[in-house]
Amino acid sequence: MTSPAVAALCGTLLAAAIDGRTGIIPDSVTRSTALAALTLAAVNGAAPAAASGACAVGGMLWALHLVSRGRGLGLGDVKLGIAIGAGLGPLAGAVAVGAAFVLGAAYAIALLATHRAHRGDAIAFGPFLAAGTLAVTLVPGGALR
Repeated sequence: MTSPAVAALCGTLLAAAIDGRTGIIPDSVTRSTALAALTLAAVNGAAPAAASGACAVGGMLWALHLVSRGRGLGLGDVKLGIAIGAGLGPLAGAVAVGAAFVLGAAYAIALLATHRAHRGDAIAFGPFLAAGTLAVTLVPGGALR
């Protein structure tokens, strides 16, 4: 696991804990995580992959934020996506976000099926972004390709 991926994972786990408890991902967490991942990538000679990952993953989530008019995905999730992309690179970052959506959907379906949630209820997405990031970082050589 590369050091930018470790930075992204640590920041994402912190953001998940805060988001799960408060429903908000603080800018201080996303900014410091993205900055740490970008800095470590630059030191390791992987700045282009980190920058393209930040743009690709952040841009993908920002587009979803715009399409949903902010109701389906918050800006904290978008900013966390920038940090994830910076730490994992574009391909692994996209896989992490894809895994987050699959896990989040499975959780939402389970809540709906057991009547513990109703359609339109908010579910914190940060924990799923962290789970997707963790899954990708556990794959040997999966980050910053």
